Amino acid sequence: MSSPTFLAMTNIELFYFAGKCLTIEEHPGFRKELIDKITTDSFDWEKFVAHCSNHLILPVIYLKFKSQDILKYLPEEVSEFLKEVYELNLERNNQIKKQLQEITGILNKGNIYPIYLKGAGHLLNGLYADMGERMMSDIDLLVPEKDYVNAAQLMKNEGYSMHDEFASEFYGEDAESLKHYPPLVKDGSAAHIEIHRLPVEAACQSWFNSELIDTEKKPVSALKGCFVISDKHNIIHNFIHSQLGHEGHIYGIVSLRDLYDLYLLSKRTEVQQTLPCIKTKQKAIAYFAFADRALALDSQLYEGGNFSSWIFIKKHDLNQSSRTFYLLHRGIIYFIQRVIIGFTGQIIKSFYSRKMRHWVIKRLTDRQYLIAHLNSYKSFFITKKKV
Repeated sequence: MSSPTFLAMTNIELFYFAGKCLTIEEHPGFRKELIDKITTDSFDWEKFVAHCSNHLILPVIYLKFKSQDILKYLPEEVSEFLKEVYELNLERNNQIKKQLQEITGILNKGNIYPIYLKGAGHLLNGLYADMGERMMSDIDLLVPEKDYVNAAQLMKNEGYSMHDEFASEFYGEDAESLKHYPPLVKDGSAAHIEIHRLPVEAACQSWFNSELIDTEKKPVSALKGCFVISDKHNIIHNFIHSQLGHEGHIYGIVSLRDLYDLYLLSKRTEVQQTLPCIKTKQKAIAYFAFADRALALDSQLYEGGNFSSWIFIKKHDLNQSSRTFYLLHRGIIYFIQRVIIGFTGQIIKSFYSRKMRHWVIKRLTDRQYLIAHLNSYKSFFITKKKV
C-alpha cells in the first residue's frame, strides 16, 4: 500500500511538526504519522533541515530519529548530514567540557568559584541524555560582583582576549557596568566565554539575582570548584533569557532550543512551582503555555493560559505565516526601542551625565564605530527571518 499524500507543510505547520519531533517519546502514535510524512515526495527536506538548523536543534532531531529507528526512512544524504552535524557537535561539546575544566582551574587559583549558566551549566548538570545533544554558542559563567574584573583579568593572563580591537576600545573601559564582560576568546579554544557580574538584565535584578541563585546553587560532582544553578532557577532563567532578555514576548519569537531545554527542566521541576518567584507572571504564563502547545505536550508542561498567551500565539503564528507582518512588526518595535527610546534617552542623559556625554561623543566621532553600527542595522533589516 502506498503512503498517503500530504501537501507541503506551511511554515507554521513545520514549526509545530519540528516541536513534536522533539518530544516524540511522549506521542507513541506520532512515529507512524512522521514516517508517512517524510516518505512522501512532497516532503521538503531542505526546508525542514534549514528550519531545524535555524533553531539549533539538528543534533536533537538526529538523536530522536535514531532512538525511534526512523533514520532508515530518510534520504541517505539527509541521514548522513544529520549524523555529521551531531558528531561535529559532540566533538565540540567534548572540547567545551575540557575548556570548562581549564576555566575553572584558572579562576580557582584566584579563589573564584564560578557558577555556570545556560548550556554550559546544563552540560555539567547532566540535563542531556547525550553529550552531543545541545548546540552551544558560548560559555556563560557567573562570578561574585567583587571578583568580576579580577576574573576577566585572570582569563586574559592565560591568553584570552576580547574578540577584536573594536570591542576592546569601545567596551573595555565600560566593562565594569555591563551585565557581562565583553566576550573573551583564545586561539584553539572551542568557545568564547562571557563572564557575568549579573545573571540577567538590570530590570529583573529585583527578583532574580546572584544572591537568590546562591541560595540554591549546586556543586558539580564531576568538576570540583564550580557550581550550577538549581533546576527551579534554571526554569526562571530560561524564561528571562528567551522572553525578557531577547524580548521574545514583544516580537512573538521563540527558539525551539530554548523550549526543548525548558521541557527537559520540567521533567525535574514543575514549571508551575516557579511562578511565585517570577514578577512578570503573565509573560511567564504565556511562555509556558506556548511551550506546551509548541511541543504538543497536552498540558503536561503547563495547564492553562491567559490573554497574554493568546496574543503571543497570534504574533508567533503571524510571524511564521506572513513575511510582511514579520518585517513590519519587527521593524516598528526596533525603531521605537533603538531610535526613539534608546538614542533619545542617551542624548538627554548626556546633558547631565559627563560619562554618558563622553560615551556619545566618543562613538559619534569614530568612523569605525559608525560603520559597524550602520552594518548592524542593515543586518537586522536585511537578514532573513530567524526563529
